[in-house]
Amino acid sequence: MEIRIHTCGGSVETFFQDDPVLADRILKEIRPATVFAADVIIIAGDYSLTTFVTSRVVRVDLVATDFALWKYPADILDVVELSEDEFRERSHLDDPAQLEKRQSPKHPGESALVFGEVEMADGKRIFLGAKIMVALPVERLQRLRMLFSAPAVHFRLRQGGATILNLKNLVRVTFNPGPDRAPIGAWPAHHLSQRQGSARVADALD
Repeated sequence: MEIRIHTCGGSVETFFQDDPVLADRILKEIRPATVFAADVIIIAGDYSLTTFVTSRVVRVDLVATDFALWKYPADILDVVELSEDEFRERSHLDDPAQLEKRQSPKHPGESALVFGEVEMADGKRIFLGAKIMVALPVERLQRLRMLFSAPAVHFRLRQGGATILNLKNLVRVTFNPGPDRAPIGAWPAHHLSQRQGSARVADALD
């Protein structure tokens, strides 16, 4: 098993545990909601002891095979990290004609795909794909607020294992498509894509 600790400064420290019994014990003792609750995260090896200030930790990766993932909140069936290219292709960001609007008709109980781009305090972006069950209209924004008011969220890694994000170091999150109802006070403006931004700059220089 590998443990990767990502910090706000952009560094990534990697630790390993080859003993299956000890690796299993580590995984069983970890709870996503409480990983960042203490002031420090301490990792003790045979020759060193490393302490991380929890408030400065962005994410913790637990890379392991045969990993039994923790349960997701209600209505979330699966969340997996994607590459940026896969994220842009599957969410149609580079093909605006195929973008799905927030107001697309979805009925409670149906499954839906949602793609999210998350920016953390270390400046790095994380791309996610999620399969969810559509909630009742009055519950959709509430579920979204609950998800990102939690101390942490977790998602599946393609190579096996999971990541736990410290939401105290969350800077931005963008959903495609977003919920069909916007929060009160939301500014009604469209997201300018990189391609659109480049086109506007080119037009301005002509």
